[in-house]
Amino acid sequence: MERFKERKVLFYTNKYQRQIIKLAVLPTMAFCVLITVFCMRFRIEAVDMILYGTRSVSLHLIDKWMIGIVIGLWLFFSFVFYQSFKVSHELVGPFGRINRELDDTIRGVIRRPIKVRDDDELAKELLQRVNILIDNLPMPQKPLTIR
Repeated sequence: MERFKERKVLFYTNKYQRQIIKLAVLPTMAFCVLITVFCMRFRIEAVDMILYGTRSVSLHLIDKWMIGIVIGLWLFFSFVFYQSFKVSHELVGPFGRINRELDDTIRGVIRRPIKVRDDDELAKELLQRVNILIDNLPMPQKPLTIR
């Protein structure tokens, strides 16, 4: 019996994860966009200076290294995006599934302990206590509802 089904979505996030990802990704993306715009601006200025025969040393360096700078910035952004996704997945990823399984337990659809993945440290502590409650629940006379 397979515990977890495979998802076809590349970056599936729940509502808890999205808050963490926004905190890390949005400022990093804004920084990368800003630096990219500055590099493009200085490159245009460098081309103008070349046309008119004057060129400063700093613009020469920016023109020479612009592609490397932009690629490096976006690699940095990709790294921050991946790491924030990974951290949020490990910290709060299982809570969406736990809520669904608890809802099914309350409605009487399932009556079994909720399992946790090996790397879900935060959820392990919570589920130890929740599973004790599930094991000690009396059988409901009628289906329960979620408030």
